[in-house]
Amino acid sequence: MIPFRLDYVIEQTLRGSANEEQKLLRELAGVRLGPAEAVTEWGRVLEHKWFVSERLGRDIGLRVAAIDYFENVRLPRRARSARASKAGALRRASQTHGLLA
Repeated sequence: MIPFRLDYVIEQTLRGSANEEQKLLRELAGVRLGPAEAVTEWGRVLEHKWFVSERLGRDIGLRVAAIDYFENVRLPRRARSARASKAGALRRASQTHGLLA
């Protein structure tokens, strides 16, 4: 009976931590993610915070790191595809009109 209880406690602890990442990312950057995705993205936000802080020579803070990560690094799929299609259309128009070599 004790192993079952221990497994339950471990499962609830892990599930609780995923909820913490979800809450933090929602509060910091206004993004809504599933539990597994939040855990993955939280690690990436922390890495991004370290990288940008090192480059700037100062601590940028979690809120700035999270917002910058979701706005500039991990763009939503729609935004990525919209940018790619706009860039492709611009490239084709430029080539058609002889603006690009």
